[in-house]
Amino acid sequence: MNHSVLKRVVSIRIEGCENCLCLPPFGDLPCLESLVLANGSGEVEYLEQDDVSTRRWFPSLRKLSIWDFRNLKGLLKKGGEEQFPVLEEMDTDNCPMFVIPTLSSVRKLVIFGEADATSLNSISNLCALTYLHISSIIKATSLPEEMLKSLANLKYLKISGLCNLKELPSSLASLINALKSLDVESCYALESLPEEGVKGLTSLTELSIFCCEMLKCLPEGLKHLTTLTSLSISRSPTLEKQC
Repeated sequence: MNHSVLKRVVSIRIEGCENCLCLPPFGDLPCLESLVLANGSGEVEYLEQDDVSTRRWFPSLRKLSIWDFRNLKGLLKKGGEEQFPVLEEMDTDNCPMFVIPTLSSVRKLVIFGEADATSLNSISNLCALTYLHISSIIKATSLPEEMLKSLANLKYLKISGLCNLKELPSSLASLINALKSLDVESCYALESLPEEGVKGLTSLTELSIFCCEMLKCLPEGLKHLTTLTSLSISRSPTLEKQC
């Protein structure tokens, strides 16, 4: 990683590293802007195990993708204040134990596949987040209330493929000042939208509901959404009939 040629690298993609017991110090690369790590070893718990609090780490990284690291617990085992200073986008796929640290610059987050409650709660550490997509967490019947409470800048929220999800968190109401688009897709067990949560979304302009077969009605609070300009309901038979 300290080779003079690699110091100029701006993008790295590594797949199929199931036998790699630890990762090289990618964070030392001063020009690295995009990093994709896929199909990792169950031995890897952090991107960097050593104490990196004494130096800048990933100084130029803007996009980070981590897929199929089943035992990954976090980014850095020990980190200081100057880690990932310009990171804007992050996505994870099947990293069920991954806890997101406090990152002040991340604007976009996609979580795909397994994630436990602790992992989902850690989304609240991204106070600058404007786009959030949560998808294909098959076992989840609910989402943690704490997950949304600190996301005052969130504009776009998409929840898809949560087959067993029965309800959305009422903390949707905490997104009152910013949320413009709410997209709920392929949540087959979803029975209702939270009355108070929806009522408080006074900035919402778009609401889309697709393939939510158990959803029977829309909340009364919908009539208070005076900024709503687009309402799309499809492949949700009971709801379509009621509307």
